[in-house]
Amino acid sequence: MGSGARYVYGKNSVKALLDVHPDRVFKVFLSDSLKPDKRVQSIQESARNHRIPVQTVPRQKLDQMIRSYEDQLDGPPETDGEQANHQGVIASVAPKALLDMQAILKICKAKTEAGDFPRLLLLDGITDPRNFGAILRVADAAGIDGVVVPKHHSAGFGPGVSKTASGAEETVNVAVVSNLNQAIQQLKDAGFWIAGAAHDPAAVDYYKQDYKMPMALIMGSEDKGLASLVRKNCDFLVKIPMYGTVDSLNVAAATAVLLFEMVKR
Repeated sequence: MGSGARYVYGKNSVKALLDVHPDRVFKVFLSDSLKPDKRVQSIQESARNHRIPVQTVPRQKLDQMIRSYEDQLDGPPETDGEQANHQGVIASVAPKALLDMQAILKICKAKTEAGDFPRLLLLDGITDPRNFGAILRVADAAGIDGVVVPKHHSAGFGPGVSKTASGAEETVNVAVVSNLNQAIQQLKDAGFWIAGAAHDPAAVDYYKQDYKMPMALIMGSEDKGLASLVRKNCDFLVKIPMYGTVDSLNVAAATAVLLFEMVKR
């Protein structure tokens, strides 16, 4: 399998991937016009056993995903013996094993024992692959210990992520969780403080905040920001003051400003 985030498609290829590297599969997409057969049922069962989300989408969306993928390949697509036709099945695949919260906390514990403060980034509703890729690139540059994303309402992995991540999708630790608020509580129980980025009267200017503690920063979606319960579960909110005519930054740019301030402090 090639490097970088990618799509694997075709019934046989996706089933083989689930058998060999289930820890790298972010999500499986099935066409809504797909007729069930033994291979499809086997894919669904394997995904369920490994707690991998399966999403049913219009066939046109799968066609669009493959066109986007093939446009970014240097040569013909790798199909592992399948026809280029996706056969109604596509898997979103990370270039390295996806972690869970226990693995991320173990990494952070080692950093604490080494006398440093662990730093994590949580993403709440980042669904644009280009934004996700750019954020991974920022996380790598800032030396963040891990990025936590929910299984649903997340960009996942694919060619758009690889293009903007510029290799960071292969270096950054990414944990996938079923419930972001439960992950926040796990972090609090482990001694983390939770900072949420928000344009809110209660938010302080980001450069006035003390970050000398185990810290997790949460970035919300560009259109809706933090979900209400996620915002409520934050220990404090930080904001980037705007001095020009625009009222906000792109979420990847805002992440860069906040992460490098957090690391610097």
